[in-house]
Amino acid sequence: MNRAGAALGGAAFVVALFGGLVVIRILTRALYAAVLFGETVATFAFALLIGYLVYRILLGSSDDPRRLE
Repeated sequence: MNRAGAALGGAAFVVALFGGLVVIRILTRALYAAVLFGETVATFAFALLIGYLVYRILLGSSDDPRRLE
């Protein structure tokens, strides 16, 4: 019975170690995907801001209510 318990304990340790590595890999890949998505959204928002500013400069319009067009 001691050998069976030791074998069971060893198997549980292997499963826990391997499962832990798998869980860490899944979490790091999920975090990488989240960071990449956030970076993509931030880059798109920055491009929109720059595009809007260039549009306003090239168009030459103003939101100033004192300016008569």
